[in-house]
Amino acid sequence: MNMRYRYWIYQIVGWLSFTYLYNNIRTDGFAFRLDVFIDGEFYGAILSGIFYTHLLHLYLRKQNLARYRFGSLFLKLWFSVLLTSLGITATFLTYEIIIAGGWNKFMVSMDAARTFTSRTTTFMVIMGIIWLVWHLIVWAWVIIYFSLLQSRFKRMALEAENRLKQAELDTLKSKLNPHFLFNALTSIRSLIAENPLRAQEAVGELAEVLRSAMLVEHQQQISFAKELEVVQHYLAIEKIRFEERLQVQYEIDPAAYEQSMPPMLLQTLVENAIKHGISQKAAGGDIRIKTQMENKHYYIHVENTGKIAEDTLQNGFGITGTIKRLALLYGDKATFSIRNTGQHTVHATVKLPRV
Repeated sequence: MNMRYRYWIYQIVGWLSFTYLYNNIRTDGFAFRLDVFIDGEFYGAILSGIFYTHLLHLYLRKQNLARYRFGSLFLKLWFSVLLTSLGITATFLTYEIIIAGGWNKFMVSMDAARTFTSRTTTFMVIMGIIWLVWHLIVWAWVIIYFSLLQSRFKRMALEAENRLKQAELDTLKSKLNPHFLFNALTSIRSLIAENPLRAQEAVGELAEVLRSAMLVEHQQQISFAKELEVVQHYLAIEKIRFEERLQVQYEIDPAAYEQSMPPMLLQTLVENAIKHGISQKAAGGDIRIKTQMENKHYYIHVENTGKIAEDTLQNGFGITGTIKRLALLYGDKATFSIRNTGQHTVHATVKLPRV
């Protein structure tokens, strides 16, 4: 609903409810009276409350005070609340004087409530009490006003943050696919002259990878099973290229297949294992993909033959992109680490929350 309409609904319903309850508090106890609806003073009080607090709303909006912390604005708010409550009290007094038939008759009517020797003193005390009551009521209005607006600002800030995260994730994904495609085409190119038949098979596997990538193009998370399918097609391409020099092992917990994960994340890790590990070794090497389930998380391990350079650890797109995607999607609920283990093995671990 539009904020302006919501504001007026809150104003009308709030002041109507408050004035009705206020008029039903009597010295002999609370009662739901219906005769207040035929009393002009009842509607006058509602209009007075709406009018003066709307002036206060315009002042707060012009000064943009609602965007600041409530505590830091206390003095400015106190002054504006003071003026608002004085305005309501003055309106109330004017209405009573008119009803009484003039100032003199009004002052005479004060004798009924006279508790002090002086009529003027009685008047001042009663007006002071009425002003104090309205002062507290306006403060309550300000607290509710700030609570509602600041909740809205927090919600808007959260939505803006989510949109920014979404934009960053989309940017990362748009970089991942060309990055992967370039590496895959490079692998296939080397096969065309050596073995056209194997190159043809590799193109078929690449088509399967691209088809899967297109299906998850607009998703931020997919099942592990789907991601593993993409990886298997990719490794089939690389297997054609490396033949027996590439050995792949899978150790997948059946419970992992239904878990969710960011698309192309495992693909990126395997791609890095090929690019920085297997392809650097004349004898090739092994890639081992393993999952491990725990109570609230599950782990994806990618272990490969090779040694990762310090520069790649610090600046490699696959590694930095993986860390950033996990942070945007999961915050501190997901982690990623990659390190050399021994002289000829690299171990990458992704920790993800279980669904």
